Amino acid sequence: MTSLKCCATSHAKGGASKIKGALKSLLALILLAGFCELLLPDDGMRKYARMVIGLIVLFSLINLVVQVGQVFSVELPVGTDGWGRADPESLVAEGLNLRQQGEEQATALTVSVVQTKVEQFLQKITGTGVKVELSAAEGHIQRARVVLPTDPGVSGEFLKRTVAEVLAMEPDQVEVKKEFAEQEGE
Repeated sequence: MTSLKCCATSHAKGGASKIKGALKSLLALILLAGFCELLLPDDGMRKYARMVIGLIVLFSLINLVVQVGQVFSVELPVGTDGWGRADPESLVAEGLNLRQQGEEQATALTVSVVQTKVEQFLQKITGTGVKVELSAAEGHIQRARVVLPTDPGVSGEFLKRTVAEVLAMEPDQVEVKKEFAEQEGE
């Protein structure tokens, strides 16, 4: 089974405005033809004049179809052979690439939400502003870093175990950095 994609070769607005303009001119031509038909005398030449007006409208309609055909084109997917069949290996590679990109985007969105939720949770526990930095790879959170600007009133080991439990990871993957201790040492 061949796979075909339809894509616009020009900008969507540009192609749509061309089609819209062509439809307006075709409609105006049909109205003009109808008005001219009403002005024709009722004799033997009327049927020939109607045929000429009909041909003009028909050619205008064909011109409109040709213009629409120029705005849109059909492209074969990358990696096709001469007969329009897609190479299965290239399709699988393209699918895996799209999957990888989707997973990376989902991970980035998830990490930011989880990071915010963990910060809010730790702020409720400590009562101070806590910053959490998460690093993820392959769709999973690999490491967590908790930055404490002030003394939280709880031990760093407690925070380490709490974050590890919340994120379902090992405590050695969580680092607690105490910035307030560095400032007191200066």
